Amino acid sequence: MIPEPDLTVFDWIRQGRDELPQTRTPDWNGNFVSHLMPPVFESYAKLLHRIQAHYQFIDYPLSASENAVLGITACKTLKSFVERRRTASQGTRIRWKELAELLHVPFAPAINHEWYRKRLADPWCWPGLLSGPDEGFLTEEECWTLAARLKLLEGDQECFFRFSDIPFYAPPNSGKPQLFRGSLENVCRVQNEERLSFEYWRPLDQSWCVCSDYDLEFTVIGGRRTLISALLHDGDLECIEVTPQTRIDVFAPMPKRVTEYNLL
Repeated sequence: MIPEPDLTVFDWIRQGRDELPQTRTPDWNGNFVSHLMPPVFESYAKLLHRIQAHYQFIDYPLSASENAVLGITACKTLKSFVERRRTASQGTRIRWKELAELLHVPFAPAINHEWYRKRLADPWCWPGLLSGPDEGFLTEEECWTLAARLKLLEGDQECFFRFSDIPFYAPPNSGKPQLFRGSLENVCRVQNEERLSFEYWRPLDQSWCVCSDYDLEFTVIGGRRTLISALLHDGDLECIEVTPQTRIDVFAPMPKRVTEYNLL
């Protein structure tokens, strides 16, 4: 993979996507998939970033007095769920759909991390028992799996890969390359070296596009219907179908019927 000096190749995405509002004005009604990539594809999917269980506070619990001082609740529902899965040797990975069923959250296109947090009586329950999903970052396993699926389904054509504009990666006048050209076989290696996901992947023929926005806990993929269908049915990647009109911001409302449940 080599740096690509012709930065205009990104104009297809920059000019084709909808302009993202800079501020939340009174008439703001959300950010959408169309703000990430051009609304020109047959189908779209959200690849939901990994959620993992961890057992530190189960194996080494705080005392009742410590919990009282810190104002930490028992988190019984989530704790029991994690313990049952551990006892059954189901591994640490927890799928978004499993948590949606547990916490009475609809597994709907606009689903996001905040929907789960709203269902928990204590915000501590999540970091106390779960880690992830990472914002703007595909794990090494997710990256390799996605790259392999794209290569299998769409062919091994040359692609462009672009890091985000955020100053953390490429501050002005740093001279650090932002745009690269290469194969899907090398994308994950470069990401691991930089410890940062590419924000955009897209092939030369523009037949598909991948966006891992640094602020989002999922990756959006647009492409042919056959590609998206295969990703939706993939056993290793957890995806949900979306459209250009699907909201991507954390303020996207849950369906009202969910609010009828008691907090857990």
